[in-house]
Amino acid sequence: MKRIAALVLALVAQQAAPATSTISGFVIKAGTTIRQPLRNARLELTGSGNGVVRTDVNGAFSFSGLMPGQYQLAVTCDGFVRQELHKNIVLGRGQQVGSIIFELDPAATATGRVLDTFGEPISNVMIDALHRTYDVRGNPRLTRAAAALTDDRGEYRIFWLDPGNYFLYASSPPPPETSDSETPPPVAPTYFPDVNTPEDARTVRLELGRETRADFRLRQAAMWPVGGHTMNGLNGLPVAATVTLIQPGENPNASRYHAQSLPSGRFAGEFSMSNVPPGSYLLRAKSLSGDRELTAFQHIDLRPLLAAPQFGFTATVALTPPVSVNGRLFFESAEAQDLRQINVALVPVDPDMPVPRSVAVQPDGQFVVNGIYPGDYVLEMSNLPQDLYLKATRFGNAGLERPLTIGAQPPANPLQMLLGSDGGHMQAQSQPGANFVLVPDAARRGRREQYRIAAAGDDGRVTIRGIPPGNYKLFAWKDLEPNAYLTADYLQIYEDRGVPVRISPGENPAVAVRMIPKENEN
Repeated sequence: MKRIAALVLALVAQQAAPATSTISGFVIKAGTTIRQPLRNARLELTGSGNGVVRTDVNGAFSFSGLMPGQYQLAVTCDGFVRQELHKNIVLGRGQQVGSIIFELDPAATATGRVLDTFGEPISNVMIDALHRTYDVRGNPRLTRAAAALTDDRGEYRIFWLDPGNYFLYASSPPPPETSDSETPPPVAPTYFPDVNTPEDARTVRLELGRETRADFRLRQAAMWPVGGHTMNGLNGLPVAATVTLIQPGENPNASRYHAQSLPSGRFAGEFSMSNVPPGSYLLRAKSLSGDRELTAFQHIDLRPLLAAPQFGFTATVALTPPVSVNGRLFFESAEAQDLRQINVALVPVDPDMPVPRSVAVQPDGQFVVNGIYPGDYVLEMSNLPQDLYLKATRFGNAGLERPLTIGAQPPANPLQMLLGSDGGHMQAQSQPGANFVLVPDAARRGRREQYRIAAAGDDGRVTIRGIPPGNYKLFAWKDLEPNAYLTADYLQIYEDRGVPVRISPGENPAVAVRMIPKENEN
């Protein structure tokens, strides 16, 4: 009888237990002897549920009313480096997870002064902090991380930057649309230390919690007139279009360099704009022809000149509608496969081009990718079942060794893709938070689809599937720069950190590798 009563009491207690869970903790400043709480830090919870809370005056935070599941937690705070919890939080029914402590490092700052050739300060100069990124073919490019304008003393301050190496770039900002004051003369776009090309530029190292100084001495440059002719790329006839010049990293809707080409008459299709500062731009033209939108993209480079350019820059812009690419999957094996989860994407090599939306494969293996503009694209597939992998493609004369070139006319033949069924898989092990990259041998390193990327679980392990047979090296990075591993120079630095792996059909090796630390920890 007592045993039954105890069982009843246990059931009642279980029902009375809270159904939801909580996650709580503190955010403090790192590297201090006495704990310094950080107020108003932003905690973001994602995973089985989403939520955002702020820390109080004591640096405390709490998420309540959470359902069982896996969660990821990250924190941002003005003046400090963003941080993520290195492992997932697994909540059970009514579980209370507390005492999570984030210790945030103070962010880095770039500062300096900008003078003209006479040693006088220049105000209203845009200073960009650029960091090196890599496109889908592993080509390096510079991307804006943050920016600031110089004040009346010619001084700038770019704060709340993550530590690392940056290129600093000075240029004239777009002129105001309306202003009662005289617009200052443009300056020649200049990289630190006072050079005109990124190849000659030198990086500036920014450290945690420190201000690093980089001064500029700039010279004036002439404004450029930019004009040209817009035409329908399908029939060669003039077309009225809106032309916009967009600077790297700029929101296209925020650009102040616009022109409208004429719809008819003697000067049909002609456009012009004046007073454009030197620099690199993406020229975008848009037009509505009947019920179809015509678009064109073209890179232009306006060089700094001491004297005003006589004729300026002239462009002939051919606008075309987006095209569609039809495709179909084929299988090496006759075994039936579930295709419903497979996604296909065409990613432009030029990162400034619009990215077509990825599409799901139909049950019969067919698919259609819409919204593609002329250019070079790489093929990406995701959610392949089991150990299938992309083995070969047929699209005109292009294969897997080089990008697919899409023209203004819809392709005459479909994109055909063969999925290999002899792929292998492996177990990789390192520390929690590791980002694994399986890099093919030298003969295949130009083929993006041969690489495999995976993130370690809370135990530092992961299973990598669908690996084409061959020789590889396994790397594990603490911080993985997207697409950087596609460049020979980048891999050469870490070549001795990789572990050789041989993949045979259906094989399941287990490999452990040491994690490569962050750049600033080396």
